[in-house]
Amino acid sequence: MPDQPTKTKPAWRWFFSLVKPWAPRLSVAAVSLALSGSVSLLVPAAAGRAVDAALVEKSLGNLRLVVFGLIGLFAVSAVLDYLENWLIQGAAASILRDLRARLHAHLLTLPPAFYDTRRTGELLSRLNSDTGTLGSVLTRDLVSGLQRSLVLVGCLAILFTVHLRLTGVMLAAIPPIVFAAVLFARRIERISEREQDALAEANVAAEESLSGIRTVQAFGREPEERERYMKRLAALFALEMKSTMGWGIFHSLVSFIGFSAFALVLWYGASLVVQQRLTAGQLTSFLLYTMTVAASVGSLTSLYGRLAAAGGATGRVREVLDTPAAIADAPDARALPRPAGHVAFRDVRFSYPTTTRPALDGVSLEAAPGEMVALVGPSGGGKTTLVSLLLRFHDPQSGSVTVDGHDTRSLRLADLRAALGFVPQDIFLFGGTVAENIRYGRPGAIDAEVRGAAEAAQAAAFIERLPQKYDTLVGERGVRLSTGERQRIAIARVMLRNPAIVILDEATSSLDAESEHLVQKAFDRLFEGRTTLVIAHRLATVRKATRVAVLEKGKVAEHGTHAELLDKGGLYRRLCELQMLAEGKSEEGEAKA
Repeated sequence: MPDQPTKTKPAWRWFFSLVKPWAPRLSVAAVSLALSGSVSLLVPAAAGRAVDAALVEKSLGNLRLVVFGLIGLFAVSAVLDYLENWLIQGAAASILRDLRARLHAHLLTLPPAFYDTRRTGELLSRLNSDTGTLGSVLTRDLVSGLQRSLVLVGCLAILFTVHLRLTGVMLAAIPPIVFAAVLFARRIERISEREQDALAEANVAAEESLSGIRTVQAFGREPEERERYMKRLAALFALEMKSTMGWGIFHSLVSFIGFSAFALVLWYGASLVVQQRLTAGQLTSFLLYTMTVAASVGSLTSLYGRLAAAGGATGRVREVLDTPAAIADAPDARALPRPAGHVAFRDVRFSYPTTTRPALDGVSLEAAPGEMVALVGPSGGGKTTLVSLLLRFHDPQSGSVTVDGHDTRSLRLADLRAALGFVPQDIFLFGGTVAENIRYGRPGAIDAEVRGAAEAAQAAAFIERLPQKYDTLVGERGVRLSTGERQRIAIARVMLRNPAIVILDEATSSLDAESEHLVQKAFDRLFEGRTTLVIAHRLATVRKATRVAVLEKGKVAEHGTHAELLDKGGLYRRLCELQMLAEGKSEEGEAKA
């Protein structure tokens, strides 16, 4: 189910929604941290007691008791630290897993139009880098911030009971540190957002050059691709150095203010010891508490900076999650039981957002069960848009697309697509085995069914010649197979799905004669008993069609059988004469003869 919009939800509520499932685990971690912080509050007091036992009481027995007590405190602290780390790391990994899974699941619901305007490298950056930043902030940083806050409050409460004025000297350092944190956090947030964008750009450059490696090498563009990637890395490096410099100045400033406050406390406290208003042990405890306060304030201000830096990552992740799934089930969506395969387009109009010219302008067309309708016409005529509407990659702005009399928008999307089998022109195979790619059509299919689909698609013979047969890895996008072999694997995938309706973007012009013959035989088996819409590029396919629809400028310019349209002498015949359909002239000659 698509995510509900989050842009109206405050950031803290959105963060809480991510953490909520793991709140019990994090609560135990917080209790562990609180106990560990409480133990750490006892250490300065114990250290001061040891100093007084040695210098004032001169008692080795008391000193021994204090030292053993300290060792016991450290043992308890170690156990609590282990528990805290185990709980927090587990919660962090779980939250990060859930967030990435949620983001990936939402991306899968977005229509192809979304990906037309986004680059894969950019989306991968959102999925990996940005979510990683959020996972760290939502667990370790926030829970650690809670511990530091508790320790800070505890230290201040103890210090006020020891000496009020001395505590006031120490507290004078806190406002400048807080001011510096707020000042630098704004700058760091801006730099971090630009840094993440630069990382996404670098990922895009790397992803494009590697996925298009054959084109890169064929054109000898390796130096240019190296330079393009290095430019993106240089921009990223410059921002990283700015961020590093900002953090360096911030930490140096906080350290200077903190140590200056420590020096003032040491001076004033030592004066009190000389005046015998404090013992050496009390001063030691006070100094250790002061260092703990300084460390807590420093950690909290750093946390504030990291939270600010995570703001950019949060915005980018929420932006993707807030992108609505334009194609989704209607609240009252119906099932499509046993589809017969009747397809109808009724006065369909559709325009892409990037152009004012309609892609489809009042198209009406039908395909009865078992019929094969060929879609031909000049490039940009609307053929691909028409089949995309049937697949519900888009919805028409007016008119309707129906299957068995049901408007596709009223059907459950999963049921509609289960009734469709799609063989695209640009065949996409996953990087797994041959069997896995065929079984993608029906994941639960047994091995015998996979082999049967391969035989029907004229693919079994070449698969048996592969090194591991059906267990052979095909490589990324099927790179280890020829174009004809990839097509037959794609046909086998649809055969295994056994849909009522087949959509085919047929492209065999790049195949050799033998491969084309085998693919055409596979097509023949694929079309048997099914309603077929085929974007036809070759007359070998067109002449098998029950009817031919010629699309031009978003309209059905001509409609009839192959022979009727040739005799009519209109656009279809001109396409044949211009050889826009392969073998057009020879087929026309055969028709006249």
